[in-house]
Amino acid sequence: MPKFNKVKKCSHCGEILQSEDPTRPGYIDKETMERYPDGVLLCNNCYSIEKSKTPQEAMLDEDFDKILDQIRSHKCLVVYVVDLFSFEGSFISRVNEMLQGCDVLAIGNKRDLLPSNIDDKELLEYVSHRLRVAHLAVKDVVLTSSTTGYNIDLMYEKIKKLSSNKDVYFVGSTVSGKSALIAEFLKKYKNNTQELIITYNFPGTSLRGFKIPMGQNTYIYETPGLSINNSMLSQVELLVGHAIIPNETIHARSYKLGLGMSLLFGGLALVELLKGEETKIDVYAKFSVDLKVTKNGEAHFGSALTRHTLKPCSNKLRSFADFDVYDLEITEIGDRDLGILGLGWFHFIGNGQVYRVFVPKGVYVYTTRSKIKNA
Repeated sequence: MPKFNKVKKCSHCGEILQSEDPTRPGYIDKETMERYPDGVLLCNNCYSIEKSKTPQEAMLDEDFDKILDQIRSHKCLVVYVVDLFSFEGSFISRVNEMLQGCDVLAIGNKRDLLPSNIDDKELLEYVSHRLRVAHLAVKDVVLTSSTTGYNIDLMYEKIKKLSSNKDVYFVGSTVSGKSALIAEFLKKYKNNTQELIITYNFPGTSLRGFKIPMGQNTYIYETPGLSINNSMLSQVELLVGHAIIPNETIHARSYKLGLGMSLLFGGLALVELLKGEETKIDVYAKFSVDLKVTKNGEAHFGSALTRHTLKPCSNKLRSFADFDVYDLEITEIGDRDLGILGLGWFHFIGNGQVYRVFVPKGVYVYTTRSKIKNA
């Protein structure tokens, strides 16, 4: 009987792996081949390229840049709406930079998606801290829910108080719930002018929003939602997106992640502990996302991609070649979050761990101060 040996290929470029000639395509160190017999392997060339890559933040298009320029040159109040669940997807460095020097009322929306036993003071401190680090002139922070109507009255009163005969601009990403928040706001709104709410074309751009009369020659402007191109939601089908977007309160699912073990988020992402002691993790993701902690995580993940053994899976993600891979070294000590934009995050105690993260190409991976310290 002939003997068959499976030929290993680089998971990115597809070249057959070999350890004999460094000048030929597909070269990999023999030691690496032997150390990870069942793992996902990259040839030395692909490994060097991937190692130099870093997760990319969302970019602003030229028209939105122009709108922010107009806001910055205008004495006004900016109502900056951020998503408490997918915070990194709505708190964008370029927007923060453009809003420096503006008077800002920050709105932490979607409070209903986070556990009710978490003290609002903890969330307010988290949002305030992130705003301070971004050097924003924040006048106040309000937590709201456009779904339940939580604190809409308070937001309305804060806008009236802080605008002080100035125009108001609502700014936020498409995931922040800004439009739903304005819809709730309009239920409280009283138009004491002779003007109507109209659709407004922002000068010098192709973008439109609502212009709402607020007082004598003062208006509320709703800017268009900023599209996010580095979220999981932008990389998967609409049906998969519905499976990962939370529509009810998210509660932590807790696990212990040992050295060499992996956490699988359905067939969408994989996080492996490469270095460090066994770590307790509290995972926040929609309940319809299957979570699995296991050894040989890459093998299980490969099976999920090809056989759809975990849910959700995307038909756009067929093999490891469709993923970016990042190694995150945790240099901070104490409460931390490691997150995948548009999918979820987990809380852990930072203590020098190194995590390897597999995400669809272009999806943003982050680690920050913890949003929720205790599940």
